[in-house]
Amino acid sequence: MSADHADPGRAYAPAVTFAQARAAARAARTAEHGRQVRRTARPRGVFGAIRSRTPLSLQLYGAALEGRLVWRGETEFAVLEPPLGRRPPPGTRGAWLRLADRFWDLFVAFAPPAVMLVLSLALIPLALVRQEWLVVVLTLPVLGVCHVTVVLVAMAINLVWQALRPVVERGRDHRVITEELRNEHWSVALCHQARLEHAESLIKAIVDRLAALPGGWGEDRGSLVCVLNGVTTEAMRTAFLARARHAQLDDQGDGLAFLVSLPRAHPREPSERQAVSGLLLYLFAGATLVFVEAALVADSEAEACGNDCAGRPATYWSAVRWLSQRLLLTDPPHLSPATPEVVVVGWFTSIVALTGVLVAGTAGRWYLAARRRRRARLDRELIAMDATTKVLLLVATGVEHEQVKAVVRAHTEHAPEVEFRGSHAVFHLGVVSKATILLARSEPGTTATAGAMLTAQTLIGDLRPDYVILTGICYGLRKGKQRIGDVLVANQIRVLDLKKIVDGASGPVEIPRGARAEPSVRLLNGCYAVDTVKPHIGVMLSGNTLLNSEEERARLIAAHPDALGGEMEGAGVYAAAAKHGADWIVIKAISDWGVGKTHRHQPKAARNAAEFVLRLIDLGALDTPAQPDSSR
Repeated sequence: MSADHADPGRAYAPAVTFAQARAAARAARTAEHGRQVRRTARPRGVFGAIRSRTPLSLQLYGAALEGRLVWRGETEFAVLEPPLGRRPPPGTRGAWLRLADRFWDLFVAFAPPAVMLVLSLALIPLALVRQEWLVVVLTLPVLGVCHVTVVLVAMAINLVWQALRPVVERGRDHRVITEELRNEHWSVALCHQARLEHAESLIKAIVDRLAALPGGWGEDRGSLVCVLNGVTTEAMRTAFLARARHAQLDDQGDGLAFLVSLPRAHPREPSERQAVSGLLLYLFAGATLVFVEAALVADSEAEACGNDCAGRPATYWSAVRWLSQRLLLTDPPHLSPATPEVVVVGWFTSIVALTGVLVAGTAGRWYLAARRRRRARLDRELIAMDATTKVLLLVATGVEHEQVKAVVRAHTEHAPEVEFRGSHAVFHLGVVSKATILLARSEPGTTATAGAMLTAQTLIGDLRPDYVILTGICYGLRKGKQRIGDVLVANQIRVLDLKKIVDGASGPVEIPRGARAEPSVRLLNGCYAVDTVKPHIGVMLSGNTLLNSEEERARLIAAHPDALGGEMEGAGVYAAAAKHGADWIVIKAISDWGVGKTHRHQPKAARNAAEFVLRLIDLGALDTPAQPDSSR
């Protein structure tokens, strides 16, 4: 009988031996995405070269002891991770494994030199009796010092990289958002399933296990998300995405899949003190290094100078004084070493001091950034209190979603915050002028259950926005007068799907019966006022057909000679907005001409449309709620 068939509400998982955990870890490492899973489950910590978490086998065994392991055998298992700062209920076994997992990088960094020092001290009596052991006694501390120096230099390089990373990776907000969301919610951090036919039952077992966790973990469970980089096979990743209610993916398809929405988790807020914890650790390690090195320096110099040790660091406190001065890259007056090995130790100490300057600068930058973030949060809260309207932006593709977030974030400096409303993920992008901006995504077209019509209808009814703007990419129909990236604003949406077909003299004849809907007058007039870009304002076609045909394009131009372009979601958004009496408009930019479609120009077009919408809101055109008769 599998482990999961035991009582899932127990705080302690069923019997999983360490040998089984090792076999399961081996299966995960050798799977299709084993290397990526290993990097995800064991990321590099503050020391850069050292992994911040215990090996996979220990993680699996610890999760089993805490009841977080969904176990069906060595080829079918998953690990649930709690939100940041969440602790298991009292009495849960495996406290030593939790401690090891939390401080693994510190253990790897400083345990070996500590063992070398203790061993060196233990061998001193033997060295006094047998001269050949003196080399071992002196070599062990030197090796320990070299180890600590390398660790601290790697730590400094890593801290500098972490400080520069937001600049180097500017615009790739998906990684930051993914990390934030994982810290806020329960997550499937590791999953291995060798048999695809059992994928659905394993996912169900994962969801059931989360719901059955004992109350000591906290009744507020948050949403369950799957870290796709922690899933070992492509087929299982596809299964998670198929089951997901929403996915937060980057351009390579990595990211999170949201499986269920439970009551919202409250993340632990970072503080300024946490921002400088690396500096404090570095200073403590540096001070410890000086006091440990002093014993080595004093013994080595005293043995070399014999009875004439004037001007040499041959005593413990003179060695401490000399090493402390080496932190400033100089020797104290009338005090300098004579032995080569001590000179090398002095230079190592100076290197530690130089890297300490980098660490201090990086920690200072982090501290100031934490202060700015806290101040920015307070400012956003004050601005939000002054907000008078709510604007819902709707998109239908991933590139549109990412470009809207990037454009608005560059303006507000506000990281998107996700909220789940039923089966939809709504991103709060901040406040522009006096309008709170919300962003949601549907599937392309209007007829699918996750399509634009039902998505807009649900969200408009739930969120009650003052304005609804459909933005993103479209195709153009006037190639000679338009360019790729040009913004189109619909003063009328012409629905293509409704038609009547009758017999004519030369064959079937189509008679259009689709609606000709006009957007909000207030929104349309606001578009006329945008001064940064001159948009094309006119008729846009809307239908559930992805146009990629020269012949069909020519037919549309002949049937609708006044049309500027077309897209697939406007008809659905119009219908949903009309039902709720919400002001709406379609603002998109040209990414192709309805023939020879590629993804090449989609980011540019989506960004141009997003920038136009942002400018419209920033002008203050949407600062006041629309009058009841202004939307038609």
